[in-house]
Amino acid sequence: MQKFKSKTNNPELRSLLLIGVFAVCCLGVVQAALVPPNSQQIFKLQNTVSLQGLSGTEETRYTFETELKINSVWSQGEDQLLEVSFSGSRVSAPGLDHQVERPISQIPDRPFYISLVQGQPHQVIAHTGRDQSLLNLERGIASLLQLRFEGSEELDVSGHCRVAYNVKSSTSVEKRKMDCALWDLRVNYHPEEALGVSQLSQEQVSYELSADGALLRAESVETHRLTLVAKPDAGSTVQSSLLLQHAYQGAEEVPQLDVPSLEAAIESLLEWYRVFQLEADVDSSISELKQQNLEKLLAQSEDQLQADDVGKSSLALLYVQLLPLARLTKQPQFEKLLQKHTKILPQLVDLLGAVQTFEAHNATFSQFYSDAATNTEQLELLEKYLQSLAVATHPERRIIEHLYGLLKVDATNKQLALRESIIQTLATLTRQSGFDGNDLLLQQVRAFLLEGLGSKQPILYIRALQNLQDVATIEALLEQAQTRQEPNLAVAALQALKSFPARSFNVSHRQQFESIFYQRRRRFDSSARTLALDVLLALRPSAEQLGHILDYLSSTDRQFEIKTYVLQKLHMLAEVCPRFRGLLRQELAKRSKVNNYHVMGQKGLTTVLRRQLSQSPAFNESLLSTQEVQQGILKRGSVEFLLQAGHAQASSFKLGIYTAGLGAVVGDGDASDESDPIPADDELDSGESVTAGMEISVQGSQLRPLIFFSGQTELMGHVWGGTASDSTPAYQATTLAQDHEHYIVLASGASLHWRVLGARSVDLNGKVGFSLWNRNAQTEIQQNTGSAVVGHVAVGFTYAKLVQDFTLRHEPKLSLQADLDFYSGIKLCMQLQRPEQLLKQTSTRSVFLQEVGRSYAKHVHSTINHRTPGCTFALNQKNNEMCNLIFSD
Repeated sequence: MQKFKSKTNNPELRSLLLIGVFAVCCLGVVQAALVPPNSQQIFKLQNTVSLQGLSGTEETRYTFETELKINSVWSQGEDQLLEVSFSGSRVSAPGLDHQVERPISQIPDRPFYISLVQGQPHQVIAHTGRDQSLLNLERGIASLLQLRFEGSEELDVSGHCRVAYNVKSSTSVEKRKMDCALWDLRVNYHPEEALGVSQLSQEQVSYELSADGALLRAESVETHRLTLVAKPDAGSTVQSSLLLQHAYQGAEEVPQLDVPSLEAAIESLLEWYRVFQLEADVDSSISELKQQNLEKLLAQSEDQLQADDVGKSSLALLYVQLLPLARLTKQPQFEKLLQKHTKILPQLVDLLGAVQTFEAHNATFSQFYSDAATNTEQLELLEKYLQSLAVATHPERRIIEHLYGLLKVDATNKQLALRESIIQTLATLTRQSGFDGNDLLLQQVRAFLLEGLGSKQPILYIRALQNLQDVATIEALLEQAQTRQEPNLAVAALQALKSFPARSFNVSHRQQFESIFYQRRRRFDSSARTLALDVLLALRPSAEQLGHILDYLSSTDRQFEIKTYVLQKLHMLAEVCPRFRGLLRQELAKRSKVNNYHVMGQKGLTTVLRRQLSQSPAFNESLLSTQEVQQGILKRGSVEFLLQAGHAQASSFKLGIYTAGLGAVVGDGDASDESDPIPADDELDSGESVTAGMEISVQGSQLRPLIFFSGQTELMGHVWGGTASDSTPAYQATTLAQDHEHYIVLASGASLHWRVLGARSVDLNGKVGFSLWNRNAQTEIQQNTGSAVVGHVAVGFTYAKLVQDFTLRHEPKLSLQADLDFYSGIKLCMQLQRPEQLLKQTSTRSVFLQEVGRSYAKHVHSTINHRTPGCTFALNQKNNEMCNLIFSD
């Protein structure tokens, strides 16, 4: 006895003994059945699902409660078959001043079964007549019985999940579930992160066991936070708790199935039952569009689909409300609608382009395309449809195959505008589809476009390669940029290369861009050089590479407009990127020959700037404006609207203006020394023809450009006729923005449907006044945009459902006015203005108790308004000085 005491007093031995006892206890719990064999156990099951907006509003919820009678009807070792019956089922929801409760009488009284293999739930055996929602609930109950104590992966009602166990004691265990497969069942998603959604999901399961390992309590608590990436306070938080609480041991004797194996026990049930795996299937009824019809809704809202509504948020909102119904519509119904609603055809073809189904595509072409017999109005509608389709993110493959086949039809060779729109749309859709590099269709499209570089219209195919953005075409585009003598082709090729992600380029590519910017082999157009610089800066230059760019500023190059562009581009990047700002300061400090007023002082009229249009609590939107000036005249300018979300950003709309040869009309504005034997780059293109046009890009998709005039004769016709002095529409369309849809299966088996659709309706118009007598010109560009985002969240099962619908509406406007005075010298003043903006955010949360004796519904509405004051944007000091000179009188 004394010896025993001395041994147990040994600290090391006592520790080993305790560890051994704890291991034996844990081992015993693992091997023990959660439901004792041959017994009847009564449990209370409670499932509460809540839905809450992100603005701190009161939650909406429902609760399902039932009593489970669990009989162990067969067992052998660690294998077991459990019979589970429902009784006393009911659903409830908070009312105005009391809890509303409804009994459920429709749950079948026939039990379901759970098979356990080695103590873990393996399959559910359920009656073939059970609905999907109820079957998922049974899978959820079975999944609560999955307790392994260790392991990193499991399969349950939520699909394959990563798991982590925390064994707190022999009777208390916690399990954390992560990255479950059925938490992100995507139907549609947007490849641009800023136009997408964010999801944060987590689940914790806690178990309490008796001393002999029987289940006393199991509770799963999961949270899914769903938001817009671009506006994190718009969305929903869904929380679900599933509680299985032991009530008492039943007194009934449990008859046992007299069969030798678990397989035989299951086989004996299969006359009326089927075997199902634990992994759930989505209950599609959660997303059904009941009692709605596209034709009926369209007839009711035709007054809101007129041409005057373009550019308004009301049209954008109606557009996304019609879209889910349109995606379920078949070709004959589309054709009927196109024949019936002839007054709103432009708006209808915009909608059909966003549908992205082969049914909508076939209906459009069968209605408007008749080969060579297609008239002008039909061609315009087809082109408008293609421009809407080009923004698509998930088109059916058959659409792309059809467009590719159309290019081989003889009729399209004569319908030049339609053919070009087909080519641009084909390239964009091929990129958006994300085909594998070895995909035959991608290879065919790529070969067709590369072959087109040798045609009489290479610029058309260069623009298409910009939309395709295939890394296999980079070398071909670089060759076009460096070998083509025509400035417009080199510029177009570099513009295409600039659209590629920076990660697409290697060291050799960087060297070629440097060769263009520094003109190491030959002289290049000024626009080609600035585009090459844009790519070099996007490639995150090292200190040495940035130093070379700074050294260029003190070089003998007489292109002061390019130097002005470099300066402003560097300053703009330094404003938004702390890392680049530090690097720029470091390299400037080393270069006194550069870091002085003589070099850093602005000598040109070129402008590069970025300005914030709106910010949280509204959308974070900014404007990127580049105005490249030559001889005092705008040579190439662009205004781009960027939607920002953290480090991600997406281009929503880009307007570009280009001109050539206008110096001959307004006079020579070159202030350089004419005796200099080396001509400035400006003078290289003095013989080019007078042209001007507009380029439009919608969400990164380059559209067919608009030509204002080509040649001095056509220009003078506009000047003397005054045809450009009235406001003229340049672009009117409603296109898809956000497009996301996916499902989540909760631990209770309830299905969650999450859909976000957004649209932008743009009305872009402009006018030009030109006086040769007074030697001045005025340009005004007005953009009216109506934007709407609609989010829909629905979660529930057969007997209860929660729904949230939220909308975001705003109408941002922007005007650009440019005044040019060339009476004595050249003075250019640009004014960029934005009026006050209002963003309206509405939300409706609803709870429904359904398929019960007396249905119940409750709705909660909320509205939040965000105002952004109007402003006139400061451009730069040089522009201010010019405006003061022009308007001094």
